[in-house]
Amino acid sequence: MRLLKSKQVIAETPYSFQERFQNIQRIAIVYPQQVAWLRIARYTLQRMYNLPERFEYMLLVPDSSEELAVNVQHHYFNMNYDPNADERMRIQNSIVAFNPDILLQLEPVPNDRLMKLIKQLNISLKIGFGDEKSDLNVIYSQSESGFYEKNILNLIALLEMK
Repeated sequence: MRLLKSKQVIAETPYSFQERFQNIQRIAIVYPQQVAWLRIARYTLQRMYNLPERFEYMLLVPDSSEELAVNVQHHYFNMNYDPNADERMRIQNSIVAFNPDILLQLEPVPNDRLMKLIKQLNISLKIGFGDEKSDLNVIYSQSESGFYEKNILNLIALLEMK
């Protein structure tokens, strides 16, 4: 009896977030619109701003909010959370000009127009709150009883894997 040699199987390397985060230099962050969520995000993100790595940040904040006091290199952009087609193009152009390596979408309950904007962005790594149609690589959902700060800390933990 003769046994046939089987084809040699090439071992596939498992997907690694750590590899995806190694070359991150610029981070765009869509802050939440509602004041209560904005305060939590501003407080919680201080942990990320204190990471030993030096990132550049683009902070997309609500029009009515005062500039967030952060002691890092950053760019501010007044965000419209319900953009029409023209406003969406203006926001996209600003984000493209910044050329982020990653987008953090922190609006806990994004509307359809905001999700459409995020879906149209050509950024290889998008993380945040949304639904399965949002084109985010990592999706968090915020329930009414959920702990928003914990969700943001989980997002930051991904960056700390570097």
